[in-house]
Amino acid sequence: MADDFDEDAVDDWSMRTWGQAPMEITHWSSFDGVHEVLLKYSTMVAILRLKAGEDNVLATERQVAIRVEEWNPGSVQANRLSDGTIKLRFRRQNMTLSAMMKTPHALSSLLEEWLMSMRGSTEKNRDQAKRIQAVKRNRDAVSRMLEQASIGKLVEAQDKINQKITHAEDTLTGNRSA
Repeated sequence: MADDFDEDAVDDWSMRTWGQAPMEITHWSSFDGVHEVLLKYSTMVAILRLKAGEDNVLATERQVAIRVEEWNPGSVQANRLSDGTIKLRFRRQNMTLSAMMKTPHALSSLLEEWLMSMRGSTEKNRDQAKRIQAVKRNRDAVSRMLEQASIGKLVEAQDKINQKITHAEDTLTGNRSA
């Protein structure tokens, strides 16, 4: 019975447990006050079995958390067992989800898609930071070149050279001034 599923209760559980609300909630199944949900956060996904207690407060019965920095494409595996349930595995974590008409591939694909989008956004942020650093380095290099090419320094250098030439001419002609 999915009608007793309450997304607000999942949000409350998430705030208590992870200190943040999920970006996306996918309800997998509900039966006798036990809810199986998939949660997408900014840096991880969580697959949960939550049990509703008193006052519809949810408690964790089982969970698998997949952090984007620990994930590699294809490392989330889901297989249908002989009793129809779906076993989800990631590294040493595993969890069995209720039998659904959805395929195990649909479950793993959804999770991989979420993780791929997270990885893409962190890669974009890294790429942007790299581009900003490159622009700053170029700016500093141009500033140094402009400083080296400044007219004031050239005028000073020309004055010094003119003084040396005058001194050399005076020395050669024998007109040494004291």
